[in-house]
Amino acid sequence: MPLNVSKNISVSEPADEVSDWRRRIIVGNDIGDVDFPDWLVGSYDTLRTQVIDPAYPCFFGTQAEKRGEMFYSYVAGDDISLLPQTMAKFAELSVQPVYQKNNIAIFFEPDPEPLAHAQYHQRFWSILQYLHDQDSDPSADYHPDPSDPAWEFTFAALEMFVVCACPSFRARHSRNLGPGMVLLFQPRSVFVDKVTNRVIGVQARNEVRRRLLKWDDIPAHPDLGFYGDPGNLEWKQYFLPDENSPALDKCPFLSRMAPAPQLSDINHGPVIIPNFAQDAFNQADA
Repeated sequence: MPLNVSKNISVSEPADEVSDWRRRIIVGNDIGDVDFPDWLVGSYDTLRTQVIDPAYPCFFGTQAEKRGEMFYSYVAGDDISLLPQTMAKFAELSVQPVYQKNNIAIFFEPDPEPLAHAQYHQRFWSILQYLHDQDSDPSADYHPDPSDPAWEFTFAALEMFVVCACPSFRARHSRNLGPGMVLLFQPRSVFVDKVTNRVIGVQARNEVRRRLLKWDDIPAHPDLGFYGDPGNLEWKQYFLPDENSPALDKCPFLSRMAPAPQLSDINHGPVIIPNFAQDAFNQADA
């Protein structure tokens, strides 16, 4: 599938690495040929500067950014109504061999003042829940419970590890990628070696942990594990505390009770992220 040039790029602009990333912006069903807000450029530059650092802990992310194996999207304000279409388009692309190693980064417009960590936590899980509830793939009704080690977040039948990065991470620098919240969706194929067709080995996993010790001001969280390992739960790793306290006992993510409508049937009016402030502080004080 050809990726068209963004309307924000001059036709005379050289095809350098900056213009390339703009060609990989997905918004709804559109790729590349989209308008985007000025703040997105600064948010992307901050993420790229950090991720391409040779010492950055997640070298899978480093490789993806350097090789152009990243898609991007954004949420302006609090309107997440286009996210289901955006993720459906990403899932559609991901089944093509040329894009099987691609991640997608969703940039959220920076808040006037950064939120508390608990507020970002609630915002993150509410967004995942919204995506799940809008997933039109029939398999979405038959996912295992998040307490099952086999569970992974899935949209349009694509299993993805999800990382939430946000400004409230002060010690865990690897999870602070800019002035606004960033959601990184990594399909499971990213962690499979193309040559051996096997999941990454112990040596690669240990290297990530070694880098975390140098990059962050805190040891790796005890809940960090690897898919398929005994006792590992993926959801606990999506949004980490900024200290090494235990994660919640129960995942905030809930399996939906009724099938979602087809994407074509959804009312595409604004869908606003709720105001999490009071609920977040109530949860933190509980």
